[in-house]
Amino acid sequence: QCGEFWNLKSTAERKGFPKAFFAGNNVDSHKMTGLIHFLKADSHTKPNYTVMAVVISKSGSTIEPMSNYMVLKQAMNDAGIALETVAVTDPHDGGEKETLLHGLAKKSGWPIFYVPDGVGGRFSVFSEVGLIVGALTGFDIRQFLDGARDMDHACQNPDIWQNPALLNSVLKFLAGKNHGRDLEVLMPYADNLKSLSEWYIQLLAESLGKRLDKQGNVVNYGRTPIVAVGTTDMHAQTQEHQEGPQDKVVQFVSIENWPDDVTVPHLYDEYPKLAAFSGLPLSQILEAARSSNAEALAGDGRPSANYILPALTPYHLGELMFMLCLSIAYEGEYANVDAFNQPGVEVYKKFLGGRLKPASKSIRNSSAAA
Repeated sequence: QCGEFWNLKSTAERKGFPKAFFAGNNVDSHKMTGLIHFLKADSHTKPNYTVMAVVISKSGSTIEPMSNYMVLKQAMNDAGIALETVAVTDPHDGGEKETLLHGLAKKSGWPIFYVPDGVGGRFSVFSEVGLIVGALTGFDIRQFLDGARDMDHACQNPDIWQNPALLNSVLKFLAGKNHGRDLEVLMPYADNLKSLSEWYIQLLAESLGKRLDKQGNVVNYGRTPIVAVGTTDMHAQTQEHQEGPQDKVVQFVSIENWPDDVTVPHLYDEYPKLAAFSGLPLSQILEAARSSNAEALAGDGRPSANYILPALTPYHLGELMFMLCLSIAYEGEYANVDAFNQPGVEVYKKFLGGRLKPASKSIRNSSAAA
């Protein structure tokens, strides 16, 4: 909904909703420094300037969001910029189950929203984790949830031909099991949906990439996810999709009706190659490219699927994302792996913790010596 130009719009064009920046997915000092410089410069142009930090971490000890928050907080304090903080964390209040972030938020008097019990981060987009970001940017969260609810109802149908998540999961499971398709491309034909692919790679990889099945047998199950966007990656990845190993499932996302469609003007009709698409809406060119891609793949026995959204709305996005979540859950059952844990992630965290301790000690010793 926001698109890449959201923060360049005026307050009136954003209908009073704030600019939005995402930091805390990485520990990248260059990006954080750039954000701080922007906020300082932006604060000079407006009275009563306030920054709101929405800190999302179930535990509150996750390095990326917490380290970035502490850097941002110190920088805003030093610059004299008002900072409001909101925490999104585990719901347990008090006792041994209370997380670090929950306790810190309570002590600091921050508003607290919750990550529901039993909901992993990759599935949390339908909870307050995702909804708070939507609310801050004017995204219609009610429509989004309505789409998810209606998809949930559709996916309770025992008839595989009437249950989109069931059909989707079965086809991909069999493609992997019987035909060696161990890579999965999600390729929406819309720049605004590239972030959908970026969300999906975690959903797929963390849910189904498992060394052990539910009985403890080594199975090394899963597919490697690949982010793509059409038509951009038709010039970047399609060569390999079309002629590389027969190891991929390709999934497209297309939009039927674009509210802001534009038509290519007749500026250079004297050039036949330019005249060929002059007078055509960009949406028609986009769909022609997608369907050509699908036809080319099919002609070489390479499977693809297309998720068709009637329009790019919160409702239809909610439908699609919920269907993909359920498809992953279904496939975990066929593959006999736990789609809701992530033991592999904990392995690197143990090594990371060990590497940080000496660094912290060294810094403290240096400070004491100084």
